Amino acid sequence: MGDVVALPSATAATLPAHGGVFYDARGEARTLRVNWHGDERLVVLSIWRGSECTGTFRLPAADLPDLLRALTDGPIGDRR
Repeated sequence: MGDVVALPSATAATLPAHGGVFYDARGEARTLRVNWHGDERLVVLSIWRGSECTGTFRLPAADLPDLLRALTDGPIGDRR
């Protein structure tokens, strides 16, 4: 398992350059960051608590359609 890396307080420089930040419904400064690494054809999902990254997941871009399908096929996506 990887190390937990503490970064300086969040600034424009530490936010994803290509992606987004999503806030956890529980609050407590929890966020999910999505960052594109086009040169490596990866989407990196990282879990943050304040300025501390607590985990990452590197998804190959080829698997992104399957992830999107899994997200949209759930109860929120099923609005028939």
